[in-house]
Amino acid sequence: MTTTERAPARREPKQQRSRHTVDAVLEAVQLVVKRHGVEAITTNRIAEAAGVSIGSLYQYFPDKRAIFTALHDGHVNDVRQVIEQTTAACASAPLEEFTRELVHGLVNAHAEFADLHEVVSCAVAESAPGFRNALHHTFGWALSRADQERYSLDERGRMLFVLPRMVESLVHGAAHQARADLSRDGAASEAIRAVLVYVNSFQGSAPKPY
Repeated sequence: MTTTERAPARREPKQQRSRHTVDAVLEAVQLVVKRHGVEAITTNRIAEAAGVSIGSLYQYFPDKRAIFTALHDGHVNDVRQVIEQTTAACASAPLEEFTRELVHGLVNAHAEFADLHEVVSCAVAESAPGFRNALHHTFGWALSRADQERYSLDERGRMLFVLPRMVESLVHGAAHQARADLSRDGAASEAIRAVLVYVNSFQGSAPKPY
């Protein structure tokens, strides 16, 4: 999950004060979104919310896209941690339990600043494919374990086509859920249920064609 088209090179913080400035700028983006909405994100508003001069901001971020790229990289790390933690915690668990915990953790990782993540994903075009590739690798690992021998090679291939795309779409949908008749937790539960219905369709017989 790496960015291939990078924003213009920015100065890397080396001293504690410099790192504090960078952290303040990135945190300020979330403040701007909360106060003014995603359409109001500008470097001037970010600098004001961070309590730094616009010149200091430009020392580390030459433009707004560079800020979005840094936020994307931080989000990639959060997602990677969820995947690694779930993989470690469910190393010997059935695929159903592993999938449930993975989807739940990923929805939480996307939900806190869902609107901001949507803006960042639009600015960093490779975000969704990178997430999907990480899911493909993760489910590939899950299906390669010895206790998953009940799945044939053909079944694994079909699952690895569907699951990464299904989970990527449902996680983002659940994280952005704002309808009054379905809470975000309810949307997460429905996402988990949909994925498990698909996984369980492979138990004992081949899934029915639709």
